[in-house]
Amino acid sequence: MKIAEIKNRAFAMPLTSPSALQIDYKFKNREYLIISYETDYAALVAAVPEPLKVTSNIVKFEFMRMPDAYGFGSFTEAGQVIEVEFEGRKGTYSHMMFLDNLAPIAAGREIWGFPKKIC
Repeated sequence: MKIAEIKNRAFAMPLTSPSALQIDYKFKNREYLIISYETDYAALVAAVPEPLKVTSNIVKFEFMRMPDAYGFGSFTEAGQVIEVEFEGRKGTYSHMMFLDNLAPIAAGREIWGFPKKIC
């Protein structure tokens, strides 16, 4: 397989047989509950990979109900989000995410690179 062919076909892994479909995913009517809490700064630094820099000891734990997700159906997920900085730009690091449906786990990992696990 040539590099140009890989670039044209690259969507998800494995390249020749991805688990996720290449469709226009849509998420409607999402419900969120986000809890912010204070934790040990050193524990966050130990969990977040370089070159990201932890910017706060406040962590958000998110609960999300996805009742109408095109391509997946209905599912629920929860996850821990940590505030970070990369080269002076602020953002968040998704430390872990837990879902109750295998299809959005595969797509979340393969397409978008989220650390999703079944629970």
